[in-house]
Amino acid sequence: MEVRTIQIANTKTQRRYTINTAAATLGELQDEMSAQGIDFTGMTFTEGISKTQLLNRESLLPTNVMYKGQPTNNLVMLLTNTIKQISSGAMDRKEAYRLVKEMGLQKAIEEGEGTNYTRVKTDILEEYININTNGIPVEEPEIDDVNFEKETSEEEKEEEAVNTPTSVSHPDLVNMIELAAKYWSDNNALFADDLVAIGQYLMWLADVKKKKTPNISDDDIDDMIANI
Repeated sequence: MEVRTIQIANTKTQRRYTINTAAATLGELQDEMSAQGIDFTGMTFTEGISKTQLLNRESLLPTNVMYKGQPTNNLVMLLTNTIKQISSGAMDRKEAYRLVKEMGLQKAIEEGEGTNYTRVKTDILEEYININTNGIPVEEPEIDDVNFEKETSEEEKEEEAVNTPTSVSHPDLVNMIELAAKYWSDNNALFADDLVAIGQYLMWLADVKKKKTPNISDDDIDDMIANI
């Protein structure tokens, strides 16, 4: 899958994120979200443009959805509460076990109660479930930042700038064009003013392309949330 932009709106925390990703399934997207510290515990995933609900990690992310009369692979992922606030005593033990496992609360309960969740009273399990449903953050252990960066020579920086694809839709093609431009420059087939002129043209072309691509605004996302 080519790299595309996925906007994420968490209706519980009211936070929004943007990810450039080549993820093709919900599981791949969730893995990238976890790597970036985006919490989705106990949340349901709905793609906002197509209104497609993604039920499990194997669910395929929609492609070529129609938005404002144009096909796009960019998506809006709406995260909504899987469960409502549960009144004390309203949950049976089987349901409590299911939600504890679904929300990944086993470790938090074991640390808080000093025993496995299967030995904890149902009403206590309900408290953990309700706390996490309401979006009260769980404290994360602090990790000391360690800087492993090494000194990079100017030659290495120049090579890295050409050979490291950015988060774009067609990184291999972009990399090929960059290498070609560098080759022509190194062999004096293009001079500095030529490169400036090409750069200006590409910027103009990018602006034209952006104007033809439907923009998904915050107001658009608010409308999607209101209509799910």
